[in-house]
Amino acid sequence: MNVLSMCGYSGVAFAQMATYHILGNEVIYKSDKIIESSCTSKWYQLDIQSKRTLLLLMERAKRPLIVKLYKFVFISLDSLGVIVRWAYSVFALIKARYG
Repeated sequence: MNVLSMCGYSGVAFAQMATYHILGNEVIYKSDKIIESSCTSKWYQLDIQSKRTLLLLMERAKRPLIVKLYKFVFISLDSLGVIVRWAYSVFALIKARYG
């Protein structure tokens, strides 16, 4: 029973962590598409004030929006892969040492 509850806890913890990383990756992906969407819009039909606002939006969108954890870990699918590989390495090391 103890092993089953530990596996369930680990599965829920991984699902929660994966959810944050998937959503963080989605934020990065969508922020990359802002300039492309602005350029493909019919900006030439806008009034002068709206064109200036769109230009300001495009200038701000040059730096993609990145979600960080504790100001040094990026929340993306790449970082999730690193965490999973690291966790498996630690598991394999403990299993080899005590297993």
